[in-house]
Amino acid sequence: MQLKIFTLAGAAVLALAACAAKEKPTQDDTAGAATGGVMRDEAKAEPETSPVTPMPAATVIQSQPGPDGSQVDLLSVKVTGDILTVTLRCSSPERYNRESIRVAQVSVIDDATSQRIGVLKDNEGNAMVSNLNRSSSPENDNMMVDCTSKPGVMWAKFPAPPATSPTVSISLPGVAPFDGIPVQR
Repeated sequence: MQLKIFTLAGAAVLALAACAAKEKPTQDDTAGAATGGVMRDEAKAEPETSPVTPMPAATVIQSQPGPDGSQVDLLSVKVTGDILTVTLRCSSPERYNRESIRVAQVSVIDDATSQRIGVLKDNEGNAMVSNLNRSSSPENDNMMVDCTSKPGVMWAKFPAPPATSPTVSISLPGVAPFDGIPVQR
């Protein structure tokens, strides 16, 4: 019985010693790697990187005073295909300042033709704006925006003016007009 325990203990010591010793790869080991054998490499520490890349600060095209002491910044006026997208940002020194903008009163004016262009609607008749608050009548639908100390972003989509119209003016209720804005194409 003592011989079996001694033999088991000796085998365990030899196994631990073999694990602790570092072996250099032999020609057989490198050949095994080329044929799909298992090779062990030391793990290399990856440099710490942020999982989210912060967006660059938005360039403000123009700013206008808005309702209840807020400020509305025009961020982009861009045509993609046949759609013009207007992106704005609203901010306010007030801690709680939510604005409700009637969609039927939001428009883009083609400066070349003086034509008023209303907000696009999708196949279900919903206005294509951010944070749409539907009502019983489409004329009373609202675009909601949170203008607290952390700026709220809002957008609206319109049929694109013709390529011969280099600028547009943007009209939102309660906000001073954004006039003569170049259209990015």
